[in-house]
Amino acid sequence: MNPDTLASQIIEAVGGKDNVREVFHCVTRLRFYLNDLSKADEERLKKTNGVLGVVNTTEQLQIIIGNEVDTVCNAVQAQLGPIDAKAKLDADVAKNKEEMKKFRIGGIFETISAIILPVIPAMAGTGILKGVVTIMTSYLGFASDDVLIQVLTMAADSVFYFLPFFLAWSSAKRFKTDIAMALVIAGILLYPTMTAGQSAGSDPMYLFGVLPIPFAKYSASSIPIILSVWVMSYVYKYVDKFIPKMLRLVFAPLVTVLIMAPVALVVTGPIANYLAQAIATLFTWLFTVSPLIAGAVIGATRSLLVFTGMHLSLGAVCLNNISVLGYDYILPVNTMGTMAIVGCCLGVWICAKKSENKEIGMSTFVSSFLGITEPGIYGVLMTFRTALIADIIAGGIAGAFVATIGCHAYAYVNSCILSLPVFVDENFVFMCIGMALATALGCGLTIFFGLDEGDGIKARLFSKKAEPAPAVEAAGAATPSVAVAGATNSVDVVASPLTGSVSPLSETPDAVFASGALGKGVVIEPTEGVLRSPFDGTVTAVYPSKHAIGVTSDSGVECLIHIGIDTVNLGGKHFEMAVEQGQHVQAGDTLLTFDIDAIKAAGYSVVSPVIISNTASYLDVFPVNERGAVKAGDELIKTLK
Repeated sequence: MNPDTLASQIIEAVGGKDNVREVFHCVTRLRFYLNDLSKADEERLKKTNGVLGVVNTTEQLQIIIGNEVDTVCNAVQAQLGPIDAKAKLDADVAKNKEEMKKFRIGGIFETISAIILPVIPAMAGTGILKGVVTIMTSYLGFASDDVLIQVLTMAADSVFYFLPFFLAWSSAKRFKTDIAMALVIAGILLYPTMTAGQSAGSDPMYLFGVLPIPFAKYSASSIPIILSVWVMSYVYKYVDKFIPKMLRLVFAPLVTVLIMAPVALVVTGPIANYLAQAIATLFTWLFTVSPLIAGAVIGATRSLLVFTGMHLSLGAVCLNNISVLGYDYILPVNTMGTMAIVGCCLGVWICAKKSENKEIGMSTFVSSFLGITEPGIYGVLMTFRTALIADIIAGGIAGAFVATIGCHAYAYVNSCILSLPVFVDENFVFMCIGMALATALGCGLTIFFGLDEGDGIKARLFSKKAEPAPAVEAAGAATPSVAVAGATNSVDVVASPLTGSVSPLSETPDAVFASGALGKGVVIEPTEGVLRSPFDGTVTAVYPSKHAIGVTSDSGVECLIHIGIDTVNLGGKHFEMAVEQGQHVQAGDTLLTFDIDAIKAAGYSVVSPVIISNTASYLDVFPVNERGAVKAGDELIKTLK
């Protein structure tokens, strides 16, 4: 189907242009935020040629398109035209009012991740370019004033230097406030007066003679602009509310900037600068007390310091040490922190199941290896908490090791493997051991802890299971592959193996199933004690306790059906298996029978997860319906390849 035709049908089915607040896409799905979800005709969407499925997440309407999602999304956005920013802002503020009030420590990482994520591709690409420039000037004989080097440096530094502008944009989207006003705040922080004063080391200016405005370094910083935009989101909302409608266009921005300029320059902006100075003083004192403790603390917090920009103050300490002592003891520890990030990025590449996360892992591994850690920090550590934990542990242990040994740097360099020559002395071999240790620990711990990739996907080599049974060799399936008109994907349909009531997998009483660690799917509370084959395929797993069975379809979909929760404890009682492992079955064939009343009387729930255990093999796996009554044989789950 023509993308423009499909786009117009989708817009009409979601309630028209006026009902759309925002639309974007992921790998396979159009994601709509609507003013009124009840106006969307889901049944009509499901029957639309080119639509593979519809998922309503209560807050977001997701329309599964497949490989052509980018083209269709562009067509939808073109037909929608510019969305009324003011109407969208009003709707977002009303919808998220309670969420804004609930802003809490536990949500900080989610917020930071959402703000950084859109900037990651640009950072990863320019980060690698920065590393290439370093190699060219350090090892290939290029002069720093060479025109080619200057052009490449401008290209490589653009995202990092002007990072506050990029983060102002994404922060405004996250905090549901005016994007243009957020960019104004970034412009204030990076205005030439501020950058020139910082470069010259000038004393602070004083607003009204009493409010100090320090010349802090805001280029490449993140916390000052994120904090400033967060404050601005409240200021703009209340200013916009109280100014008469006919005057808002001009006076709402005017009043907002009059308030936020001094707030950003006097309060929110300098916070990171003051913290940096305090931390530099603390770390210098720690080295005089205990190199082991100092090495552990600096190595463990290296990524967090870079993220906030506070590492710059330690740079001044390093330069002073080299000038006075002839060597520095902080740079070797910083390098351990860098190599820990390298290991974590490599671990993400090895461990991740989603292709986009594998790509992030590899690109950030390369840039971090070359000494450009920001992409790895923002794209990996601030996205995956387990990777951040691994980085802290690895950096701390390796940092304590080289600090205790007494490794030194004899020149100020970027902390990475390319800087090895500046560490050459009698402890050089221990420096190399420390770098290998940091990388290995970062990678190993990231793989060991695993990753929460969202959408219920838990990428891990080791997972805590509620019972020993679910480690399936090959279970599950789908009907023969179906070619869907208007798409380039192969779609398999898994029929319901049970009659009963279907609910989202996240509501399963068992935490392992609910987390999606074993794969995507749904949960069914059966009303009939008969389990039927969801497709034509082969029985690939039969458990002695008879409570679970795995089936693989002729097209390769692996399905695990688990009758009840903790029913393995019944030892097969109240279950009767009707097939054997290795037996070929037809869709609808009886696989096993079970006594619902007897199982409940024994104290066990009969809610039954239906899992696609090879979810990672598919572009997408989604339920046909997440709630409501279902009969054995009804379409239940679709897999998209």
